[in-house]
Amino acid sequence: MVPPAEPEQAEIPPVPFVAAPKPAPVELPFKTETAAAVIPTPPVEPVVEVAETAVETSTVMAEETTAAVETVTAQVEEKTMDVTNEATATAQNTANKAQNFAQDAANKAQAVSTEFNEKAKAAMEKGAKGFEEMNEMAKGNIEAMVEASRIAAKGLETLGQEMADFGRKSFEHATSTAKTLATVKSPAEFMKLQSDFVRQSFDSFVAEASKTTEMMIKLAGDAAQPISNRVAVAADKVKTTA
Repeated sequence: MVPPAEPEQAEIPPVPFVAAPKPAPVELPFKTETAAAVIPTPPVEPVVEVAETAVETSTVMAEETTAAVETVTAQVEEKTMDVTNEATATAQNTANKAQNFAQDAANKAQAVSTEFNEKAKAAMEKGAKGFEEMNEMAKGNIEAMVEASRIAAKGLETLGQEMADFGRKSFEHATSTAKTLATVKSPAEFMKLQSDFVRQSFDSFVAEASKTTEMMIKLAGDAAQPISNRVAVAADKVKTTA
């Protein structure tokens, strides 16, 4: 027997590939941010300690500056007094010399006048002319002494005013310098101001001493001039009546 033929199987067409739809993005109700990387920082000294250190340093500097200013102020005042005292002593010494010079001239005039009076007394016996000359001589001597005293008094008054002005200017300069030193901001500025003050004070003292000496010498010469003139006149009269 012939086996029956197998029935033909029908071909199944391929099923087309359809990609699955991508899921829609899901929106969160809040935003997220990427955390920044944390960088380790070195330990910082507490602010309170730094502030305390700064305050202590400023206090120490202020105390040192104040002490330095007080010291220099005392030195300025002491230097001013020294300069004033030295100037006064110099003026007094010169005044004493001038007074001695004037006194010596007056003594000489008195000696000559005494000698003349003795000569004149002898001459009076010879006539009225000698008597008149004696009166004129005495009158001239008195006038010379009055003029010398007037010149000396005027000169000493001028000298006293000069010394007073010098003392006032020295004090004002010292006071101004002390105030300036209290505002300095650096040791270099402090030392410069102090050095300038000492130099200026010394120069001022030397100039004032020289000026005072010249004034006293001139005063002594001016005051003694009237007396010197009378000495010369008296000497001539003595020679005439001898």
